[in-house]
Amino acid sequence: MTTSKIKIKLGAIEIEYEGSETFLKEELPQLLTAVSDLYAKSHTTFVSDLNSTSIAEQSGNINQIENFEATLTTIAAKLNVKSGPELVLASVARRTFCLAEERVTRENIIIEMKLAPSYYNQSYTGNLTPTLLRLVKSGKLKEPSQNVYTLTADTRRELEISLGIS
Repeated sequence: MTTSKIKIKLGAIEIEYEGSETFLKEELPQLLTAVSDLYAKSHTTFVSDLNSTSIAEQSGNINQIENFEATLTTIAAKLNVKSGPELVLASVARRTFCLAEERVTRENIIIEMKLAPSYYNQSYTGNLTPTLLRLVKSGKLKEPSQNVYTLTADTRRELEISLGIS
C-alpha cells in the first residue's frame, strides 16, 4: 500500500491528510467539492482576510499587539469599566489584542465577559442584543456578518492608547 500526503489551503480553511493513496483517488473529488462549498459559503469573509492587511499592520503596531497579554479583569481595570457596553468593548479588545481574533462572535463575547466576575453582571447577557446594537450604531463596533463583531478603526486606536499598546 502506498502512502500519500496532501495539504489543501483555501483562505482560512486548511486540510492535511496522510494515508492510503486509495482514499485520495476515491475520496479526493468529494473532499475538494466539500472544501469548495465551505469556501463559497464564507467567501466574503475569506476574501476580506486575504485582500486586506490588519489594522495593526497598517498602523505599525503589529509587534506590540502580538506581545500584549492580559486577562479581561486587567483590561477592564485599565479601561475603568463600569457598564455592560464597556465590558463588551473590553471583551472584544481582549479577543482582538490578546488572542489575535479580528472577528469576535457573540458567543465568545459572552464567554469573555464571564471571565471577569468582579465586573460581570448577569443582566449584561440579557441585555446583550440592545447593547451590541447601540455599540454598532455609535460606531464603536462593526458587524461584518450576523452575530460577528470587530472593533472600528477609531475604537481600536482608542483602546490601544488606553491599554498602552500603541
